[in-house]
Amino acid sequence: MALEGSLWLCVVFCLSQAWAMPTRCAFREHLIEVSLNLLKDMGDGFPKECLSDNVVIAFPAEAYEFADDTQKEDFEIAIYKTLNSTDALFENEGRPTSWGQRAVDEFQNLVFRQVQDFNTCVIRSKTTGNSSAAYRITLLKTYFQKMENVLQEKNYSSCAWEIIRKELLGILQVILDKNAEIVVRA
Repeated sequence: MALEGSLWLCVVFCLSQAWAMPTRCAFREHLIEVSLNLLKDMGDGFPKECLSDNVVIAFPAEAYEFADDTQKEDFEIAIYKTLNSTDALFENEGRPTSWGQRAVDEFQNLVFRQVQDFNTCVIRSKTTGNSSAAYRITLLKTYFQKMENVLQEKNYSSCAWEIIRKELLGILQVILDKNAEIVVRA
C-alpha cells in the first residue's frame, strides 16, 4: 500500500515538473495565415465611400527588418507586439456591422490565443538589455498609437475601421513574407 502511494506521488511529481517546464516561443505561421484570411473575409476591399477618409499611416518597416538569423528573437518580439497591439485595438467598440460579428469574434479569439501563447514563453524577458528589440517595440507602439488616433478622430466609424483593417492586412502579410525569408536563410 505504501509502495503504491509512493508510486502515485512520483507520477504526480513527474507530471508537475513536465508541466512547469518553460516552452519555447513558437511562431505559428498557420495562425497568422488564418488571421489574415479572416481579416480579408471581413470586407471586399477598401470601400469607395471611405476614400475621402483614407489616411496614410507610415508603416514601420524597420520593425520587421533583420540582418541575420541571430535576430529571429527580435522578429518574434515584433510579432508579439503586433498581435498584442492588434488585440488592444479590437477591444474598442464600433466595428462595422458589415464585417459580421462572428468573423470579428473569430479574428479576436485567434489573435488573443496567439498573444497568450507568446505570453507563456516569457517573451518580455527577451527584451531586457536588447536595444534592437526595444527599438522595434517603440516603432510598433508609435504605429499602433497612430491607428488608435485614427479610430478616435473618426469616432470609430466604419471607414476608420476599414483603414485599420487595411493596415492590419499589410502587417500580417509582411510578417508572413519576412518569416519566409527567415526560413529560407536558416
